[in-house]
Amino acid sequence: MLNVAPARAPDSASLDQNVADELVERARDAQNAIDALDDARLDKVVRAIVGAFSKDVEGWAERELAVTRIGNRKDKTHKLGLVLTRVFHSLHGVRTRGRIGYDQSLIEYASPIGVIFAVVPLTNPVPNSLFKALLCIKTRNALIASFPQKADSVGAQAFDLIRGVLAEEGLPADLVQRCAEPSHSRTKLLMSHSGVALVLATGGSQLVGAAYSSGTPTIGVGPGNVPVLVASSADVGRAARDIVKGKAYDNGIVCGSESNIVVDERVRAPFLEALTAAGAVVVEGDARSPVIEALFDPETRRLRRELLGVDGDALAAAAGLEATRRVACLVLAVERGEYPFIAQEKMAPLLTLFTAEQGRGVDDAAALLWSEGAGHTAVIHSSDPVEIDAFATAMPAGRILVNTSATHGMLGETSDLPVSFMQGSGSWGGNGTTDPITWRHLVNIKRLAFGRG
Repeated sequence: MLNVAPARAPDSASLDQNVADELVERARDAQNAIDALDDARLDKVVRAIVGAFSKDVEGWAERELAVTRIGNRKDKTHKLGLVLTRVFHSLHGVRTRGRIGYDQSLIEYASPIGVIFAVVPLTNPVPNSLFKALLCIKTRNALIASFPQKADSVGAQAFDLIRGVLAEEGLPADLVQRCAEPSHSRTKLLMSHSGVALVLATGGSQLVGAAYSSGTPTIGVGPGNVPVLVASSADVGRAARDIVKGKAYDNGIVCGSESNIVVDERVRAPFLEALTAAGAVVVEGDARSPVIEALFDPETRRLRRELLGVDGDALAAAAGLEATRRVACLVLAVERGEYPFIAQEKMAPLLTLFTAEQGRGVDDAAALLWSEGAGHTAVIHSSDPVEIDAFATAMPAGRILVNTSATHGMLGETSDLPVSFMQGSGSWGGNGTTDPITWRHLVNIKRLAFGRG
């Protein structure tokens, strides 16, 4: 009798490699199939996908919140709405292949990049992945996305919907794929896969660093830690309302939300009154120490993990504060050098407030940004154009906002910035660009130039 050894099951490394190879092969085939489609056809497909999600915007927000357990339904609904309206309109009717410029002596042509691998963050998995999917489809690229394990189930639902619409519209469903059973191993394999042309890395510094080290061209993002200067010429009431609105949005988990307030000493008192009127609870003096002990992990010196993305009421309760009204956010008033660790990024409705001596506000804000979050976003509330210019010159930030909420201005809702769910931080933040990422970053642009002779 012939003895046949049982087949060995593939080890996890081989299995992960097989998964990556199959995803990339299917993506490449799908991308090749749409390479010659015209923009009108792609506009129709993008419109159909947007229409499918628009039928249940609040439901998608609920499902996202149920698995991530950070943020709030209202703002998640609004965030997805930005993709379904503003991002959609930024793509519709735009030419993304062939000649895209009409200058007669220097003419731009666009070509697809190919297979794009994207890492999706836990903070907004549905709008972020939909944003990337719409950009990829419109630019004739194929997308492979990896979701955080917590959000993989809602990511699967979202991508199933997109794939279904693609099939209905006669396009390959594999234009948009999800890496099932996401892991660090599979993420690294896809980042470095020879068939992947570009990585879109949205997440923590370690993940973004791994993407840049993969050998594949990468567009990454930097951490936030937004300083906000409230100058002596500011409308303090408006400034307070904008700051509270921005930091309370989705319970403070947006990386471009306000983090550290620098208020000119000449308007400190009326500004604190305005913060209270806007729904903030300002913690000063001896009350700060027990609050900080309650909110920050003594070992990591970071906000306790269980407090990430909770609302203001829950944060106040965790801090042992008795509130007689709804709390939009907490504000810890400190001086430079006191509790330095609380000046870091805080992904909750929690702000730090510093008082600047006359003429020191710009320098103090810049120092805070250099300590963490360089390259991302900075805000000034002022009516003095000279001071605004000095602030813009001094800030190491890709987005410098004036008299608006950091969150809403950075997203492009209350400013003329393009609506984007990826914000580059330039060399300051370890990235290659300070741009808000748009479809133009997902094509190779060729330039046809004629000799002058």
